[in-house]
Amino acid sequence: MKTLESRTRRIARNSFFLGLSEFAARFSTWGLIAFLGRSWSVSLYGQYAVAINWVAIFAVASELGLNALTVREVAHKKNKATFFLRHVLILRSSFSLIFWGILIGISFTLHYEPLLTLAMGVMGLRLILDSMEGGYIYLFQAHQEMAPYAMVNILCAAIRLIGIILVVKAGAQIVGAGSIWMLASGVGFLLMMFLGHKRGWKPGFKEYRLNDSWKVLRMALPLATFGALQTLYYRVDGVILKSLSGNDAVGYYDMAARVLFVVLSVSQLYSQAIFPVFSSVQDKARDFGKLAFKCSKVLFFLGLPMTVGGFLLAGPLLTFIAGPQYAPSGPAFAILALSILPFFLANIYVDFVAVKNTTLLNFQFIILFVLNVVLNFIFIPRWQFVGAAWATVICEYLGVFMGFFLATPYLRHMGKVSWGRPLTVSLASCLIMGIGLYYLPHLYWLVLGPIVYAIGLIV
Repeated sequence: MKTLESRTRRIARNSFFLGLSEFAARFSTWGLIAFLGRSWSVSLYGQYAVAINWVAIFAVASELGLNALTVREVAHKKNKATFFLRHVLILRSSFSLIFWGILIGISFTLHYEPLLTLAMGVMGLRLILDSMEGGYIYLFQAHQEMAPYAMVNILCAAIRLIGIILVVKAGAQIVGAGSIWMLASGVGFLLMMFLGHKRGWKPGFKEYRLNDSWKVLRMALPLATFGALQTLYYRVDGVILKSLSGNDAVGYYDMAARVLFVVLSVSQLYSQAIFPVFSSVQDKARDFGKLAFKCSKVLFFLGLPMTVGGFLLAGPLLTFIAGPQYAPSGPAFAILALSILPFFLANIYVDFVAVKNTTLLNFQFIILFVLNVVLNFIFIPRWQFVGAAWATVICEYLGVFMGFFLATPYLRHMGKVSWGRPLTVSLASCLIMGIGLYYLPHLYWLVLGPIVYAIGLIV
C-alpha cells in the first residue's frame, strides 16, 4: 500500500513537471502581453481579449465535464482508459463543432465589429483540435504522468509566442494571432495522440456504442455544469465590460487579469497534481482529510505573500510588463491581487468536493456567477474596469468561506489539526516582507520578497 509520504513525493514530482510547463506557458503569456501591449493600441488589444474570453468560455463548455470524470474514474480503475478515450473523442469533437457555430452566431447577435467576428471564427477552430487533444491529456493526468504533457505544453507555448510575434510584425492583427492559436492546438493534438498510442491508448472506434456515450455523458453532466459555471464566473467580466464600457476598458482590465492569471496558475498546477491523488484515496476518510489539510497549508503559505506583493507592486509591475500606456491597469491589478489568497485556497475545496459531491459545487458557482454578474452591472457603470475588479474580489472571499463550509462533512475524519502556529508564522513573515515593500516599492522585490518571506518562516 502506498503511504501518504509516497503520495506527497508523487505530487511534488508532478507539480515540478507541470510547473516547468506552466512556467513556459506563462513566460509566453508575459512575453505576448509585453509585445502586444507595445505593438497594438489598447482598443485593438481589447478586441483580442474579447475573442480569447469567448473562446475560453466555450472551450470549457465543450469539455462537458469529461475531464474531471475521466481523471476520477481512470485514476481509480486504470483498465477504463481505452473506454473513456473513445467516448471523450467522439463526444467532445461533436459538441465542439456545435459550439463553434454558436460562437460565430453570438458575434453577429451582439453586433461585434467584422474584424472581431472573423477573429472569433478563426480562433474558435481550436475548440475542435483541443477537444481531441483533451482525450489523451486526461489519461496522462489520470495515470499521474505529467512529464509528457508538460513537454508538449512547452512546445505549444513556444509556437504561440514566436508565431504571434512573427505574424504581427508581418502586419497581421487579431485574425493572424488567432490562426497561431489554432496552429499550436493542432500540433499539441498530434503529439499527444502519438505519445498516447505509444502507451497503448487507442480509441478502438469499432467497439463504439451509442448507449455507452449517453451513459458517460449523463455521468459527466454534473461536472460539466460546474466547469461551465466556473469559467463563466471568471470570464464574464470582460464580456460585460465590452458591452458597457467598450474595447479600451476591456483592454485595461484584461491586461491586469492576464498578469494575475500567471500568479494564479501556481495554485492551478498544484490542483491538477493533487486531484488524481484525492480520487485515489476517496474511500479512505482519514487519508483524504489529512491530505486536504496539508494541501491547504501549502497553498496558504504560497498565496499570502503573493497577495501582499501583488497589491503593493501593482503599478510598477503593469508598467514594466505592458508599457506606459497600461499604467491605468495598475489600480485594477492591485485590487485583483487581493483575490490571490482565496483563489489559492479555493482550489483545494474544489478538488475534494468534486470527488465527493459535484452538486454542491454547482450550487456554489451558480450563486457566485449570479452575484458576479449583478455586481459587475452595479460597479462597472460607476468605476468601469476597476469596478469589475472589486466584483471579482468580493465573490472570491465569499466563495472560499462558502466552499469550506460546504466541504465540512468530508473533513470530519482528518483528526485533530492545528492552524494556529502556521497562521501566526506566515502572517508575521508576510508582515516583515510587506513593510519592506511598502517603503521600497521596487521590482527587485519580485526576487527579494520570497527570500525575506522564507527567512521569516524559518526564524
